[in-house]
Amino acid sequence: MFNTLLGSLVLVTLVLAACSDDENAGQGTLRIKISGEEAALTGYPVDSGDDEIAFSDGWTLEFEKILVSLSDFKLQAEDGDDAEVTSGPVVADLHLGEPRLWSFDDVPARRWDRVGYTIKPPTTKSKKVDEVEDADIERMADEGYAILIQATAKKEDQTVELEYGFPFTVVSTRCENGMDMTDGIVVANGAVNEAQVTIHLDHLFFDTFAVDDASLHFDPMAAMAPTSGPLTLDDLVKQNNLSDLKGVDGQPLDLAYDSGSVFNPIPKNLEEYVISAGTTIGHWNGEGHCVYTKK
Repeated sequence: MFNTLLGSLVLVTLVLAACSDDENAGQGTLRIKISGEEAALTGYPVDSGDDEIAFSDGWTLEFEKILVSLSDFKLQAEDGDDAEVTSGPVVADLHLGEPRLWSFDDVPARRWDRVGYTIKPPTTKSKKVDEVEDADIERMADEGYAILIQATAKKEDQTVELEYGFPFTVVSTRCENGMDMTDGIVVANGAVNEAQVTIHLDHLFFDTFAVDDASLHFDPMAAMAPTSGPLTLDDLVKQNNLSDLKGVDGQPLDLAYDSGSVFNPIPKNLEEYVISAGTTIGHWNGEGHCVYTKK
């Protein structure tokens, strides 16, 4: 799943072998892309065999739009140093590829162990980094959506159009580097250093955040689909007991959602659960987690 990411980071990986955490001399360039991984391009299921990510209840899903708005990027260090990079607000559609968000020249060469970024609704100053439609940015700004997803889910003779707009601001700090599980990133002297904000879309469909072996489900969402128009997050509020979920036939599903101790406050219904899950989708260089603060 991370072939694209690994390819783009070959140069920095080679350079890092010669770097130490104490290096603090010279300058380098830092380029940052954003990716929704293979799922953003092809939908679910993705991959195959033991590596397959698929809905456990038989649904498939293809995305039409995955709009993500970011307001800024921070490159800092625990010792108080700040690279003071200039990062304007941007909006990208992850279904269209893996565009570059920002490029920073003359960044001091050292380990920056306090990497962070903010996912936030766009403004009139937000820049399109690919073929995002102006009308979509205007809508996100008007309705306060930091993320807007349009997709089609199918199972046998059932088809559900969905449109999920996430009305939040999420500040991601202290991001861990998914390439080597160290803090932040090392900017190597004289090198072009590639990095990536990675969006994990599967989190939106997880049945648990209490353990690591979560499964993807769509039956509880499909059961709330309206007779006309797309399924929205507002519709999910009707699944108002996460331990007593109903199927499309109104009968109980053999399924319960468990947020564990990850979310505060604890979600009371499926809408709140999915919005809370949405706060966790931003990662750093693949699998690297951050500290997430919802505002």
